Amino acid sequence: MNILFRVDASITLGSGHVMRCLTLASALRNSGAICDFVCRIQPGHLTETIQQQGFNVYHLPAALPDQNADAQATLSVLNKDYALLVVDHYQLAADYCSRLRACCRYIMVIDDLANRLHDCDILLDQNLFAKPELRYTALVPANCKLLLGPHFALLRQEFYQQQDNTLPLHILVGFGGSDEQNLTQLAIQAIKQLKLPDLTADIVIGTNNPWRTSIEQQIACLPNLTLHIQCNYMAKLMHRAQLMLGAGGSSHWERCICALPGLIVTVAENQQATTAYLDELGACVWLGQAADMSAQRFAEQLFYYLSQPELLNEIGQTAACIVPLNAGTMNVVAAIRNVLMS
Repeated sequence: MNILFRVDASITLGSGHVMRCLTLASALRNSGAICDFVCRIQPGHLTETIQQQGFNVYHLPAALPDQNADAQATLSVLNKDYALLVVDHYQLAADYCSRLRACCRYIMVIDDLANRLHDCDILLDQNLFAKPELRYTALVPANCKLLLGPHFALLRQEFYQQQDNTLPLHILVGFGGSDEQNLTQLAIQAIKQLKLPDLTADIVIGTNNPWRTSIEQQIACLPNLTLHIQCNYMAKLMHRAQLMLGAGGSSHWERCICALPGLIVTVAENQQATTAYLDELGACVWLGQAADMSAQRFAEQLFYYLSQPELLNEIGQTAACIVPLNAGTMNVVAAIRNVLMS
């Protein structure tokens, strides 16, 4: 069974779309599928990361004017037919998918914006909303299979391994692959301001972080901080943290399944609704938008919550109920197989 993924990464887009597609592709490969990727070659692309995980990548030009041009370019590089096309891309919609049906029998879209028409047989939106099905009623065909909510969160296998090695006064900082707003630097400054002798932290950044050199230099002088670049062991880091300071997005579901309380900053508009809802449920603390953050605010919030371990435990347990251990990637794989065999 051949499956094709159309997804991009860049300094502007970040790495999240590619990383969740890699999670799904790895799970599908484990069930016997052969997965290929189609990606634009632009600053911050992650094609080497994709290839290192054993997948073939077809390259597209960085500049394509619209989704019809993207579809034409995609079709020009392919040399076989596919049982399924998976599209995870905010700039591609129904026009692109309709044209790709020439070589793809079924189409799956991964989305969380709910702002455009889709021509697809499966739609996955792993975010949490009060009435998620209403968001896509007028945007997908009537027979489209909807996979909605964190029970379909795309999580790597490592997150399903239960661990219990939380370290007191140990925090995890992670603001995504690119961190365009440089929130990691603010977090490092906040930790320095706290001057808590027993406080330790893991700092996670992506390969495409524009301030990587500066961050490396700072952390080299701080023995209580450990830097991790493009790590593939996030579950290990989450399980040993007492608290996470990070961004919204797909890391919500990683944090939830690890029962890790989080102080969350939204770095994009599409993160706000889900983060606000999780905050309302008591599954995280929404600090606000990136533009409103400062080292002082981070320091104050870290100090307040680290001084209340019982409250942190309550937040973590609430988060764990959002994504139980029997939810996630394998539910998506099962739904895909059901559609392909129908």
